[in-house]
Amino acid sequence: MQVDWRQQRVLVIAAHPDDEVIGCGGLVSRVKREGGQAHVLYVAVDDLVGYSSAGGSTDGQRMAEIEHVAEFLSLDSWHAASIGERRTLRLDSLPRAELVDLLEGRSQHGLALPVLRPTVVVAPEVTSYNQDHRAVGQAVLTALRPGPDRWRYQPRLVLTYEQVADFWSGASASPHPRNFFVELSAADVDRKIAALRLHESQWRDHPHTRSEEALRGLAAVRGAHCGTHYAEAFHCLRWRA
Repeated sequence: MQVDWRQQRVLVIAAHPDDEVIGCGGLVSRVKREGGQAHVLYVAVDDLVGYSSAGGSTDGQRMAEIEHVAEFLSLDSWHAASIGERRTLRLDSLPRAELVDLLEGRSQHGLALPVLRPTVVVAPEVTSYNQDHRAVGQAVLTALRPGPDRWRYQPRLVLTYEQVADFWSGASASPHPRNFFVELSAADVDRKIAALRLHESQWRDHPHTRSEEALRGLAAVRGAHCGTHYAEAFHCLRWRA
């Protein structure tokens, strides 16, 4: 079965800036290359203390990085829901209803599900060790819960994306199975790496899960899993054919 990406309006939901590139930068590259739409909803952008050479990053720096990535990947739109509100690594402390409201449009913005009406939604893996990824992933499950179309908008394809260290989780013996593979060209992988480099404050050298070697290696392994040179792998929650 093939997806005609030219006809798709893809919404990537990212807990933080860089998740969209790490989890599905190759998919975004392919969608845009083939003429489809790609949009990104960032949930939280904050000042952070980190392990970069600068020792951290500011919300202003992260916003500038988003703008560079959006221009480079030719995103059709993006929205940052919370800027400088100290919610990063604290999203699990919010009532889930608040995150669901963000997705369902009670917090008014152009990327809410009933406003954008995406045909494809790609969300964080709910078994991630990262508490923000889990919180956002669970909110997406609630917002997209099965029901008649007349009650709420239902995209035809719902996927969860992986990151290199998602196996490091106490939630289950292993993350959800990777049962949906998107073939990538070598150019798609190159654009994914180049886009992550534009998230300069988050780039890391190898050995690190956000290094070029780690991401290229995972793309090659997922390609081998499905008989292609490169791929990104997802867990498919819904595909209405």
